[in-house]
Amino acid sequence: MNITLEEVKQQCRIEHELEDDLLNGYLLSARKTVENLTNRQLFDELPEEPPANALLLKEDIKLAVLMLTAYLYENRSGWNEANNSPNFAIPPTVEIIIQPYKFLTL
Repeated sequence: MNITLEEVKQQCRIEHELEDDLLNGYLLSARKTVENLTNRQLFDELPEEPPANALLLKEDIKLAVLMLTAYLYENRSGWNEANNSPNFAIPPTVEIIIQPYKFLTL
């Protein structure tokens, strides 16, 4: 399941093409962040011999990536205007969605 630029634009409520490159950058960053937070490799389709930490990009993980992409778009400077403080935290809803998928190594 691939995440398209159109899906990102819909999530961010954007109708123009002026920031397409920026949105693609945020999408890549959000996807990598979800991979890092879960200690997983996200796949649109699982390879024939997937690694132990492989995770198929299902609807809920896709939603988490889209939500994080929109969050990065809306908070470009890393400063949250709503509470007038630096906010580098992951949105709680994203954390809730990805929590069950965290891959723990011993």
